[in-house]
Amino acid sequence: MVAVTDVPAAMVSNQFFDEFTSKVRVKPIPWEGYSRAGLITSDELHQLKDFQKQHTQLVDYSESDAPSLATYVPLLVSLIEKLSSVDALQYLLVVLDELAERDLGCVQALASDMDTVSHVLFRCMDKKDDYLGLKACKILTGVAVTSNVEVAFDRMFAYLEKSMRSELTSVVDVALQVVQSALRVPRARSILYGEAPGCLTQMVDVLKRTVGGRTGAGKGVVAVSQTQYEVVFCLWLLTFERHVAVTIDRKYDVVSTMVEIARSAVKEKVVRIIVATWMNMAQHSANVPGLLVARVPACLETLRVGRNFNDEDLKQMLTELTDTLAEHTGIMTSWDEYVNQLKSGKLEWSGWHRSEQFWKIHVAKMDENDHRIVRLLARVLMAPESSDTSVAVACHDLSQYVKYNPEGKKFVAKVGAKQRVMQLMTEGATAEVKYEALMCVQQIMLNAWRN
Repeated sequence: MVAVTDVPAAMVSNQFFDEFTSKVRVKPIPWEGYSRAGLITSDELHQLKDFQKQHTQLVDYSESDAPSLATYVPLLVSLIEKLSSVDALQYLLVVLDELAERDLGCVQALASDMDTVSHVLFRCMDKKDDYLGLKACKILTGVAVTSNVEVAFDRMFAYLEKSMRSELTSVVDVALQVVQSALRVPRARSILYGEAPGCLTQMVDVLKRTVGGRTGAGKGVVAVSQTQYEVVFCLWLLTFERHVAVTIDRKYDVVSTMVEIARSAVKEKVVRIIVATWMNMAQHSANVPGLLVARVPACLETLRVGRNFNDEDLKQMLTELTDTLAEHTGIMTSWDEYVNQLKSGKLEWSGWHRSEQFWKIHVAKMDENDHRIVRLLARVLMAPESSDTSVAVACHDLSQYVKYNPEGKKFVAKVGAKQRVMQLMTEGATAEVKYEALMCVQQIMLNAWRN
């Protein structure tokens, strides 16, 4: 599998974006008019013409032999700060981006005055021009990755979140690629997960919308498989951070979505990055219940038996992950499966929940380890990320606990679950939640009357 260090610093590949860049390069800009109007000085105009001449000549050199134009970086940054014309700003960002990609000296020149550079680039993001804002993000990311300088990733992710809401799939595609590159920096991963959850939520939403359909409409339509690959690639990078790996599925419910995608994905690279993400997650025992509940082992078996992959590394990864999860599934009882579902925080209706025999046999186990199961049910009730179905099932399971354990109502009240259930009777998000909450409260009251 590709290492994190092999992720491109800030490479963006998008046909519509590239075609637009080619048009920007040749679009006439009235630099002399700006000089006559006093928007730029005559000296700046002279330097700019000299730069353009030398920049044009770069095509005659190989990348290793090309002369450095780093001395012109302050000029370009100054012009970006002075001018407001979108056409002029687009041109200046295009040539600045090209210099940064070709010449490490130009990147170092940008990094040496990062306060000013950040200011002018974020100013471009405020211009309400998708191309301009995304090009600014790309430059900022490239400098951050290459020079290891401090960047306001939270502000950049806030901008990219808005870009991902675009109806143009090309805009969404470029935004995702910029995030991919930014997540090469460990600090960016922590910021995206901890300080810019809106951006991550939007990324996951983009991924879920690809299941069974197109990502959107408009110019530069991007293949669904490419969008899936880009989002999951970002999730893979995030799971290198332990605190992210052990909580991301509980917060964003990504494993079940990846299972659905992996089952139908045509592109091997999509399956590969999904399996790589699961392998990162499986390194932490806290994630195993969620992987089992989402039926990852069954998905892996389908991929191993039903698909003839050309990628030998992918075949090996499928085998390794299958063996890892098999250690946890070999002797699972119905109670083990129930506990795994509960640990995952994602409860679903199944035969266990409706079986009186199940509760009669296992109710005593709910009080073991300081009422661990009851505490987990209470956590599902109170967690903001819990789905409506999970909350409804948790209410039902607590009612069964109280029904078959005469002392159960005391501990339900002690952990705060009784108060929460009573609240859900009137404030539940769905009719199902309100009904199960009502049934639970009735069982608590009936238990009290019997006692």
